[in-house]
Amino acid sequence: LMSVKVLTAREAADLIPNGVNLATNGFIGASFPEEIAIAIEQRFLETGAPNDLTLLFCAAQGDAKDKGLNHFAHDGMVRRGIGAHWGLAPKLGKMVAENKILAYDFPQGATTHMFRDSAAHKPFTITHVGLGTFVDPRLLGGKLNEMTRASEDLVTLTEVDGKEYLMYKTHPVNFAILAGTYADEDGNVSVERAGIKGETLAVAQACKN
Repeated sequence: LMSVKVLTAREAADLIPNGVNLATNGFIGASFPEEIAIAIEQRFLETGAPNDLTLLFCAAQGDAKDKGLNHFAHDGMVRRGIGAHWGLAPKLGKMVAENKILAYDFPQGATTHMFRDSAAHKPFTITHVGLGTFVDPRLLGGKLNEMTRASEDLVTLTEVDGKEYLMYKTHPVNFAILAGTYADEDGNVSVERAGIKGETLAVAQACKN
């Protein structure tokens, strides 16, 4: 039988290398792994690692003050953020406004499907959602600052059967931090009493695959 080691939050944080794609789940404070995020922040402040991260997220994660994604708002810690709602992480938003990180803002439903498509090893999520809005590549392509506008396009326009669609580029999930209610010795995690389930399953599948 395979034994599963029980890790402290700091031991989990120590597993994350530099330069990886790190996915998170949660909505406001519900189902967000706050304790692990704090440990990751403490590790960075002490050692400078992990750094150069790409954050992947869907819904708002934070309290509009210090919690949630705000723990990642340190110079050099995050290189790029790809998410749907940034509003409850003002510290991270300030870094976007100051052109310190690359930042993309896509529809929340599209970002959810991007995790599912990443789990299936699909290179793109194709949908009509976002056409004619600021995420349309003919407008801003979802890019939130000048630094990002000079960088890679993550959404492109395509046509299928005479209809326009947007193709959102998916990204492999190298590491993910997720919150659960219970876990057993085999590594199964329950979200039985979670405030919301959110993208927990899709993120876990993307990371495992």
